[in-house]
Amino acid sequence: MGTATVKASAPRTLQEAHEDSYARMPGRDAPVSAWVAFRRANARMYRAVADLDRGHHHEALYWSDRERREVEALTKQPEWKSDYGREGIDSTAAPIAPVARLSEVQLPPLPDVEIGAYLRAARERESLSLTAVAARAKVGKSTLQAIETGSRRPGSLQLIAALADALGEDRVVLALLALRGHTDASGRQETSKELNIE
Repeated sequence: MGTATVKASAPRTLQEAHEDSYARMPGRDAPVSAWVAFRRANARMYRAVADLDRGHHHEALYWSDRERREVEALTKQPEWKSDYGREGIDSTAAPIAPVARLSEVQLPPLPDVEIGAYLRAARERESLSLTAVAARAKVGKSTLQAIETGSRRPGSLQLIAALADALGEDRVVLALLALRGHTDASGRQETSKELNIE
């Protein structure tokens, strides 16, 4: 108890896929080539999970298509068109390697607030304006305001990571706060203790 375990196979549920994606996410300043490889791997992973996690079949397909569209957008960037950007990228790369999973005792303690309230408190603690944080995270001010007020949820792990970095917060804590409101197949809201993190 208290030690990380490694799954013997690739993710089989949408929850596991989200966690796997977050664990493999490149750094904020990673080159476009790294993000393309990451997005391509995600597209394959979510497509495979759609066939395994039937309760989240359509949602997994949505994420697969979303990651594929991200690849298309990234490969139109000037950096990708350079020799460096194309180096080492193979669209038929090997299957995704499983990542270490955190046990519950290894998870950071989560505050009993929604992610929007947490972000707002962190921003105000640093005496930062909406405009300043939005600029740091490269997100629209209206989007950030909607997330803070709870009328919108962060739409991607990349956005969660960008907001965490902009505020100097822990990426894992923000990701878990965002997942806490995730609904299961029946539409019931899951709590932070029901995220199936082994």
